Amino acid sequence: MKKIYSLIKACMTSDMNIIKFKKKKNNKKPSILFPLIVILYLMFVIWGSVNTFFEKLAPTHMQVLLLPLFIFAISIMTIIEGIYKIGPLIFNCKDDDLLLSLPIKRSTVLFVRIFKFYVFELIFNSIFILPMMIAYIRWAEYLSWTYYLTNIIMLFFLPIIPIIVSSVIGAITSNIVSKFKYKNAAQIIITMIVLLGFLYLSYNTDGIFNYLIKHAESISDFVTKLYYPSGVYLNLITDFKIMDLLLFIVINVALFTVMLFILSKFYFKINSKIKKVTTTKKTKLNSLSFKSHSKNSALIKKELTTFFKTPVFITNAGFALVLFIIATIMITIRYDSFVQILTDPNGFNLSKSLITDNKTILIFLLISVTSYMTSITNSVISLEGRNINIIKSLPIKTKTILMSKIYSSLILTTPVLIIGSIVLFIKFKVNILEAILLLILSVLIPLVSHFIGILVNLKYPKLDAENSTEIVKQSMSSFISVLIGMILLTVTVIIIIKIIGSIASIQILLLSVLIYIIINTLLYLILITKGVKEFNSIVP
Repeated sequence: MKKIYSLIKACMTSDMNIIKFKKKKNNKKPSILFPLIVILYLMFVIWGSVNTFFEKLAPTHMQVLLLPLFIFAISIMTIIEGIYKIGPLIFNCKDDDLLLSLPIKRSTVLFVRIFKFYVFELIFNSIFILPMMIAYIRWAEYLSWTYYLTNIIMLFFLPIIPIIVSSVIGAITSNIVSKFKYKNAAQIIITMIVLLGFLYLSYNTDGIFNYLIKHAESISDFVTKLYYPSGVYLNLITDFKIMDLLLFIVINVALFTVMLFILSKFYFKINSKIKKVTTTKKTKLNSLSFKSHSKNSALIKKELTTFFKTPVFITNAGFALVLFIIATIMITIRYDSFVQILTDPNGFNLSKSLITDNKTILIFLLISVTSYMTSITNSVISLEGRNINIIKSLPIKTKTILMSKIYSSLILTTPVLIIGSIVLFIKFKVNILEAILLLILSVLIPLVSHFIGILVNLKYPKLDAENSTEIVKQSMSSFISVLIGMILLTVTVIIIIKIIGSIASIQILLLSVLIYIIINTLLYLILITKGVKEFNSIVP
């Protein structure tokens, strides 16, 4: 028991850096104040949204019927989030070799992995469930002490079934991926499919919830029968019985134990397959040849290799590019359906004439949205990790190192934007001058995003992360870069909507090119002066 406690403490101490960041470069003590504020704000927003749904159903006295629906929806979200997290937290962990070399049972190592996964899912689950539980207090027609007891116990046991489902899907996915020669590519494709499916559901959220409100009673009855935890939760809230609660606890513990037993039979075999290096090339020593590259090309190649070898990096930074490709195809094949999406009152709610009469501006906005959603450079410094001293010791100027990260990011974004834009030029028969300006903007707009990303990452580097997920998804630089990108995108869209119609499209594009040239010039000067100093002062 002492070994298990020590292992859990060590693993959780290191992995909880995901919700921490260092306040200053010379202060190694992490702070959780800012992440805590963000979490509390998110919970407040969720509370407000849930409150609205309860308010709509309160006149019909059916607000209690929303509880099982929320439990079911949150469980689905937990499953999806768990599938995304299960890779770095359970499979293919960096400390596998160390843990397995210690005099510890393999079953203990697996239990610690699953327990760590449970803690993360409990935190994620609580962010959504707690606001729902608190919001219901205001609208409940009757409450007793059993409501609070039920919620406290449910809070700890509700994540178990989503964890089991995530672990099963993660094990199957990891097993499939391990059979491929290009494991990262297979993982990226599977993850992209899951994310696109989730995005489709997210886009239809308003319609789904409106339908739920209208048919709350029948759907609630269906969900409580379909999903056991939802049905138990509703029964305990409306008619508390201690045996129902105890049975729920026993069933969850039993399912969790069975999952551990079954997973232990396959876990280490899958893990060894994932780590196995597959090669089909046979090379003779006397036939080896070496290629030399310039400093710039070697650095760019290194950055591109890092990008393509990090699945979470690709899915996070490249997802917007995938959406751009899908949008381009949809506009080309089904333009009317695309216009309908943008003009939907429950969606973007844009004017139809605004879109159909300003097709070049539509392309401009698509480029802007994709560029600001594609933040590649916000992690490139952090991904160097503790090896950053190696690259700093090379006989290469710091300016060259930093700009190579910008160039590699442009190589990833620019071809997609240019090819997609050319397809749309042909579809909309854009004149040559506007087409040239849009192609220039396809370079200038993502360049702003890349400059901002690397400057923020230089300010908030995270070199002690346990895995790439922590850097790419949950670091301070990632959060700030995305936030700045969203602000700039919002400002861009508001300005365009305000001025469109009053001046010609060609004038908007010309003005945009000039503005972005000035912005990029300023950001470049900041990077080669202040950015260089920040890079040289980084200490891992």
